[in-house]
Amino acid sequence: MTDGSMRVAGQSGISSLYHYQDFQPDFLADILGRHRIYCSNPNDFNDPWDCKPYFDANLLDDPAKRALVAEFFISQRKGGAELESMDRRLRTDPTTLKLFVDQFSKHYLTVIPSKWAVYCLTPDPCSTLMWSHYSRNHRGVCLEFGVDHSKFAYAVGVQYQEEYPPFSLHDPESYRSTMLLTKSDDWAYEQEYRLICPRFTDLEEHPFIMDGNYLPIGQTDLKSIILGCQATDATIASAKALAAKHAPAVAVRKATRSPNKYRLVIESI
Repeated sequence: MTDGSMRVAGQSGISSLYHYQDFQPDFLADILGRHRIYCSNPNDFNDPWDCKPYFDANLLDDPAKRALVAEFFISQRKGGAELESMDRRLRTDPTTLKLFVDQFSKHYLTVIPSKWAVYCLTPDPCSTLMWSHYSRNHRGVCLEFGVDHSKFAYAVGVQYQEEYPPFSLHDPESYRSTMLLTKSDDWAYEQEYRLICPRFTDLEEHPFIMDGNYLPIGQTDLKSIILGCQATDATIASAKALAAKHAPAVAVRKATRSPNKYRLVIESI
């Protein structure tokens, strides 16, 4: 899913990546004890355009692009001589071709979650907005994962842009490498990196072979659990007890609100 223009965590000088989430003892115990992370269904993302590519039929006003898209659909079809009439219509009738493009766009919205799951990360554990949006108003946790010599080295940076990208249907590589990694620049503050995990693969050595909705990780990949600055005493005690029981080497830390600056500081507890 990557090409030379994309930012890969392991090649960007990033030593740790962080995942914000609510504090749920069962989920945290699962990560600590079973060494796996739950990867999200793209349909559940809070950005309504995220992972929802649209192939604009208006691009077919260009005769050259229209011809290429027609041949793309024809190459995907299965059948014999009985389909020659439809093939002719795809090549000669722009209205029919635009209808196919529109239907393909709607169909692809179901294809993406059936093929991929995603784990979202950021290099910043002190983002006030991230704590607010994803960690229950600073009452949840932020998990620190080491990048070196781990699967997290393959996390790819999201690309942020002002305009919706024009995906070219006739060139699958032009959208397969970006449709899960392009967002509006409204979200640029997240500085997001993603693990893109195929739900099915024939490659035995693929780094992201999943177990259901979970991706196994190394036993030492999780470096620390950071509690939000408004975490309750009960949450703090529970997180410390879970770490002590399942993974004593994992540090438990806490975000602290600076009293005179709009800044969070991560401290040991």
